[in-house]
Amino acid sequence: MKNGMLLRAVAGLLVTVAVALSAHAQGFPNKPMRLIAPFPPGGPADVIARPLAEGLQTVLGQPVVVDFRPGAGAIAGMQSLLSAPADGHTLLVGSNVLVLSKWLYKKLPYDPLRDLRGVISLVTSPYLVLVPSSFPGATINDLIRMAKAEPGKLNFASSGPGTMAHIAAVLFNDTAGIRMTHVPYKGAGPALPALIAGEVHVFFDNVFSAQSFVKGGRLRALGVTSLARVEQFPSLPTVDEQGLKGFEVKAWFGIVAPKGVPDPVVARLNEALNKVMQMPVVRERYASIGASPIGGTSRAFQKLIEDELETVGKVIRSAGISLD
Repeated sequence: MKNGMLLRAVAGLLVTVAVALSAHAQGFPNKPMRLIAPFPPGGPADVIARPLAEGLQTVLGQPVVVDFRPGAGAIAGMQSLLSAPADGHTLLVGSNVLVLSKWLYKKLPYDPLRDLRGVISLVTSPYLVLVPSSFPGATINDLIRMAKAEPGKLNFASSGPGTMAHIAAVLFNDTAGIRMTHVPYKGAGPALPALIAGEVHVFFDNVFSAQSFVKGGRLRALGVTSLARVEQFPSLPTVDEQGLKGFEVKAWFGIVAPKGVPDPVVARLNEALNKVMQMPVVRERYASIGASPIGGTSRAFQKLIEDELETVGKVIRSAGISLD
């Protein structure tokens, strides 16, 4: 009898909680929202965040402000997110940096799995394998052949230790069985002119920042790091097509929220953001930077984060990369 009463009490409590959460989601949002971009204005995160905020404001009927919080490898923006109430009114435009930071900093003030939950995957964008226009080779196989002939003589630029440009080149080295020397720069800004001048031989850069240099003839692209060719360069073969089967490296952006945001609120946000992702103006804006819209469920994005934590972690640990 007592067990039956206890079970009924627990069931009643669960129903009460479910009703309260549902009511909370139905009343969401009930105040202005904030979309944190943990990178400086003018870059890919800016291009992604602004049309998204405008669309979300239309769908949800509340003002959505883009709040730029650059600094410390996106840690400043993440701390701002986690200091806000976990009610869904504060979100963050996350990227691969969320995953990289987990393995690059020994004293990271947050944990991607413990403190965050994925809301939706926004876009992905592959990298171009770039060389100077004077480079004496036209294919990925030419690059590999030259690197194998004189191990360590060819060098590759990165936009900094531990960046995706660095990780992509390390993975390329490992997959191709070659050794190129790392030359880090403070961002793609100084790395691209160095490549044009021939100070370095190879640079993995995203389509967004590299396409104008390639189309203008100042740099040459040997391949693209997606498994399918990209719209901006339809005649450019993938690295996979050129013999490194399965080689794929992409930058991605998605929306994350604090872990404590209730499931019904995450579901409401995911539904609204999927609608925004279908807006022609948003899709056209993203296509202009070589980004492919994704959308989908919150669980799918969460799995992407979890999977990349494992795969990228192996590369970083194997190469001994650290920013501490």
